[in-house]
Amino acid sequence: MQEQFSSLMPIEDIQYIGEGWDNKIFLVNRHIVFRFPRRKVAVELMERENILLNNLPSFADVEIPLLKYQGNPITTYPYPCQGYEMIKGRSGYQVTLSEKDRSENIIILAKFLKQLHGINADYARQIGAKSQGYGSRANIEETVKILKERVDKIMLRKIININVSCLLKEINIALKLTLPEEHCFVHGDLDCRHLIFDGKKLTGIIDWGDTDITSRAVDLDIVWTFFPSDCHNTFFEIYGFVDSDTWKYARFLGIYCAFSLALYSIDLRDNLLFRESVNSIKRINSDLLIDEKFS
Repeated sequence: MQEQFSSLMPIEDIQYIGEGWDNKIFLVNRHIVFRFPRRKVAVELMERENILLNNLPSFADVEIPLLKYQGNPITTYPYPCQGYEMIKGRSGYQVTLSEKDRSENIIILAKFLKQLHGINADYARQIGAKSQGYGSRANIEETVKILKERVDKIMLRKIININVSCLLKEINIALKLTLPEEHCFVHGDLDCRHLIFDGKKLTGIIDWGDTDITSRAVDLDIVWTFFPSDCHNTFFEIYGFVDSDTWKYARFLGIYCAFSLALYSIDLRDNLLFRESVNSIKRINSDLLIDEKFS
C-alpha cells in the first residue's frame, strides 16, 4: 500500500470494519474505505465497479462511492484493491429505524431508483455494466433453486422454523410469473447492507459490483424488504408504473434475499443483520415463519 498510494502517507490508523461475500473492508486514516477481494471471482466485479464509479452520474439526495485509489496485485497479494472516500453513516441494518422512519425515506429511494433505472442501457454497457444472463436474479427458475438450497440449510441448522407449505405457495406463485422483455440498468445487490443512513436519513448507496442490465424487479425487492407496505403507493407516485408480474416477482426476490441474508448472518454471527433479515421476512409475509432463534 505504501508503494502504490504515497498520497495516503503517513498511515496513522487502519481499522478492520467487516467483510462481505466477496471482499474484506478496512478504514484507513479514518476516512478512506479500502476493499480487498477475498477470492478470484470478486476481481471481475471490482474491476467492473471501478469503471462504473468513474462514469456514473450524480444522484439526487444520495452519494455513491467516490473512487480515489486503484491498487494493483503485488507479490504478497494477488488481487487488485480499491479505495474510496467513506460515506458518512451506517448501513441500514445497523441503525435503529422505526417503521415511520423507514416510510419517510421512501421518497429518497424512489427518486434514486427512477434515475438509476432511467440510465440508457447502451450507455450502461459502455461504462462497464454487463448482462449477467443465466446467473441473474431475474432467472426465476434458478432463483427458486437457490432459495430452496438455502432454506434447506437454514432448516438443517435449525436457524429458523419455516412454514414450508406457505413457502411452497410463494414459490409456485413466482414460477407462474412472466417478466417483461424490457430490461434496464440495475444496482443488482440493493439490500439493507448497502443503504447508508446518516442519522435516520438515507444518504448513500454502496457496493456497485453486481450491476446488471435486467429486470427492474432485481432492485425493487428492497421496497418489500426494508419499507412498510403503507408507503408503497408513495413510492409508485414518484418512481412510476410497475407492471403486476414485475412487482410480484420483486416481492418474491425480497423473500429470497431475506432468507439468504439470514443464513449469511449466522455464519458471520451478526445478530443485527439476522434480526433485520427476520423482520424483512415478517414484513413481506409473517406466515412464512413459525418462530425463530439465533444460535
